[in-house]
Amino acid sequence: MMTKAFTREQLDTYFASFVGMEGGNPSAAVWFCDYSPTRSSLSLVAPLMPQLECPAWDSPFRARHAKEILRWQTHQRIAHIMSAAREMVLFGQEDSGDWKRYLTEHLYRPLGREFMLSLFPLPIRTGYGQSWRRRYGMQPELASRIAYMTLCREGGRFRFIEALRRRERPKVVVCLGERHEDDYVHAFGMRGLPYKEHTLKPADQARILHIYDDKGTRLVLCPALAGAAGMCSDVLLKAMGSYISQWLAKAEFELWSTNQ
Repeated sequence: MMTKAFTREQLDTYFASFVGMEGGNPSAAVWFCDYSPTRSSLSLVAPLMPQLECPAWDSPFRARHAKEILRWQTHQRIAHIMSAAREMVLFGQEDSGDWKRYLTEHLYRPLGREFMLSLFPLPIRTGYGQSWRRRYGMQPELASRIAYMTLCREGGRFRFIEALRRRERPKVVVCLGERHEDDYVHAFGMRGLPYKEHTLKPADQARILHIYDDKGTRLVLCPALAGAAGMCSDVLLKAMGSYISQWLAKAEFELWSTNQ
């Protein structure tokens, strides 16, 4: 429950952090970015403290969520992609690998091989049958989704993401949901750059990707990991893993220590 109305400056400072991000290892070669959190327990209560430490699926997290992890479909599909990329990089095999092991033991570890973030810190869909106004109406600066999204775009949230990308220099950023392309290229500091188009076509399925490149970071815009037109099938996920493997090296996958 909200205890007070926050100023624009307070919310902007709060959002310009790792708040609302799944986390992992920002220094990893591969990043995944969703439009808004796939899972969020974020509540706006005083005091608002920016999350300056990157979250991760460490051992205590995995112990607490051992049963739920296997039901999180977006993360299942990301594990599919990463496991397939590993198989291609290490063994030259177009195979999905042991994606369930990757999900339960390796995904989003503090010193792992990927980092998962979101453009916006609060879920765009509020869930539980609540309207946006009912959930956030006590916050004047969040009175509408448009006001909230404008605050993130024009304020510190997008600047935080761009600065993080420029500092960490990931090799690949996979952005989920091509209809949000303008926001993705804005947040990652690639507005105005040209893109190349690639058709991912395993078997009889085809998905169009847009690839931007800035100083060695490839921003790959792909369909969401849900829906009939999305990247849902094992075949497409394996193909995506094989595709991004071209920018990765063996060193990114050779260590499988569970002590990370």
